[in-house]
Amino acid sequence: MDLTIFLAQIMGVYFLVTGVGALLNPERTRRAMNEVGKSYVLPYFDGALALVVGLLIVLTHNVWDSLLTGVVSAVGWLSLAEGVLMMLLPQASIVGFMKHFNTKSAITGFSIVAIVVGAYLTYISFIA
Repeated sequence: MDLTIFLAQIMGVYFLVTGVGALLNPERTRRAMNEVGKSYVLPYFDGALALVVGLLIVLTHNVWDSLLTGVVSAVGWLSLAEGVLMMLLPQASIVGFMKHFNTKSAITGFSIVAIVVGAYLTYISFIA
């Protein structure tokens, strides 16, 4: 199996499930974001996980020659950037970020983007 297809399958299902989950349960998503903002441990572990996942993708799949490979690579770079920021930013910045994006409209918007990207990746990697 090609690495691009494998990563697209994982990312596609992940984005679909998290996007639909956040869209159907925005209050649970808001509460989870509040908990991240209150904790010193959760942002650190979230950042560490995002950093490792981002590095794994970027170091094995930094390919930009088609829409599919570009989306997979972009997700890797975004994950890497998120991990670095979550681990380096002070707690006050993380709290501010969480408050800024912890609205029903922001959660709905991010959920729709996740569903669209997830549907594309899932369709291309499993069906097409």
